[in-house]
Amino acid sequence: MKRFAYALYVTSIGIAAAVLTACTGSSSATGSSAIMPQIRTAGSQTFDYTGGKQTFTVPSGVTQVKIVASGAGSPSNEHTPGSTGGSVSATVPVTSGEVLAVYVGGAGAVGASGSGGSGGFNGGGQGGSGIYSGSTGSGGNGGGGASDVRQGGDLLRDRIIVAGGGGGPGGSFCYNTGYCYAGGGAGGAGGGDVGGRGRSGYFVPKCNCYYPDGAGGKGGTQTAGGKGGRGGTSCCSSSGGKAARGKHGTLKRGGAGGCCHGDSSTGGGGAGGGYYGGGGGGAGGFFSSGPGSGGGGGGGSSYVEPSATHVKNIQGGGASGNGQIIISW
Repeated sequence: MKRFAYALYVTSIGIAAAVLTACTGSSSATGSSAIMPQIRTAGSQTFDYTGGKQTFTVPSGVTQVKIVASGAGSPSNEHTPGSTGGSVSATVPVTSGEVLAVYVGGAGAVGASGSGGSGGFNGGGQGGSGIYSGSTGSGGNGGGGASDVRQGGDLLRDRIIVAGGGGGPGGSFCYNTGYCYAGGGAGGAGGGDVGGRGRSGYFVPKCNCYYPDGAGGKGGTQTAGGKGGRGGTSCCSSSGGKAARGKHGTLKRGGAGGCCHGDSSTGGGGAGGGYYGGGGGGAGGFFSSGPGSGGGGGGGSSYVEPSATHVKNIQGGGASGNGQIIISW
């Protein structure tokens, strides 16, 4: 009975279409496009880095928007390549007329003259300082800031999309003659459910009695900040021989790179900001038979609210410089 009714219905539709064609000279739409027409993008707005809060007002009649967010990275320093932030795209439900808060992450700064580079806007961790003298322990780079969009308020709990920032590379140890023992560890890429881990520093001389290089920080996750990398150990030290560990990441903020006490020669890289920030890189040890270099900071994690659709979350798919956010409807 159901098959007969369906056949009768299809036949009736076919006759109606034929009559309409004969009367108007045009053909009727067929296939899935007649049932579910494609939604065309009416407009878009691009948000570049400003160092502060920006806003987007949902246009009249719009019930969903597509957001593409790119987290900021950290540039290369003299001896170590930089990192990139994460990339996230998703379609989210909105209400006509509501105002979304937009935060575009800033790139981490390069360490200079022994000072650690500052962390980028929106959660990037500070690079650790190094010892700057006749023999130079350079500071680590700052971590890149996250890029995020907030709905229904301006608090961290109101974030609906976050693209994590990349971690900063660690500092290197060089003599004033220009000879360098070591290059700092690279920072971890931002983004993904878990941010990338920073690499440990490395040095040319080999020594079995201690490990002077700082370890890389771990990436942020969906529930916690990344753990800071351990500091390097130094031979023949009267103060315990441990260089400073990187700071742990927290909600939004990447941990600072290890630095500053007497057994630290080179600063660790600051970590990337994110949903949860990465852990800062550990500082390198400081003694003559193999000075170490700093570890890289970990990348911050990305996040997308559960109600979002068409989600793409790519670790390292963002920028090495400042971040960006594009909203289209």
